[in-house]
Amino acid sequence: MDKQTFIQKAWELSARYTCSPEVKAHLAQLELIATVGATGAGKTTLMESSGIPYVLSDVTREPRRQEKDGVDYNFRTDYDKLWAELENGEFVQYYVSQTFEFYGTKATAYPKEGFCTLALIASLLNLFNNLGFHSIVPIYILPPNYTEWMRRAENNYDGEVKKRLIEAKESIELALSEPSYNFLVNDDLNMAIKEFQNIAYGKEKDPAYQERAREVAIDLLTKIEL
Repeated sequence: MDKQTFIQKAWELSARYTCSPEVKAHLAQLELIATVGATGAGKTTLMESSGIPYVLSDVTREPRRQEKDGVDYNFRTDYDKLWAELENGEFVQYYVSQTFEFYGTKATAYPKEGFCTLALIASLLNLFNNLGFHSIVPIYILPPNYTEWMRRAENNYDGEVKKRLIEAKESIELALSEPSYNFLVNDDLNMAIKEFQNIAYGKEKDPAYQERAREVAIDLLTKIEL
């Protein structure tokens, strides 16, 4: 099966896809830290540094600069096997992006039980809320300011910054409208890791910090030029 055929079949299946009963039972044992954030905010660094098991997604797109297979994502080109896994309900969830690429997470990428963290786009949070996880804690990661954000984005996404800004604008607006979101400003890495862990494990949050973080989100939103 070639990639185009797989993407078409996966897209057609997506509206009615459900994972297997075994996968659903697995999800009930998991406490998911849903990590959302704009390009260049440092989501991956925080997740990998938190000590919480990190769930790798399977994707069909090409690796970007500095991305490594099995470290950042599982980059898949074995489309027949991928389709068989979908038919067997082995994926917790998946979606086909606007750029016609497959993104999904297999049940085997999650720990057997307890806490785990996964990078999500904001629009998928409602889907995950209905999958049957024991609990979900959403954390929105923010860069410290617009200038630093653009520096990081341009270093990592040659030629894709405008597209990433469109995605970021939509996700920040959505997160600000959802009371369930926790916000974290990734300015000092050690402090950000500690704050990430505190939020993930349900420790008492500092209301003043959350208010300041929301102000950073609003400021970034006002500076996005499309």
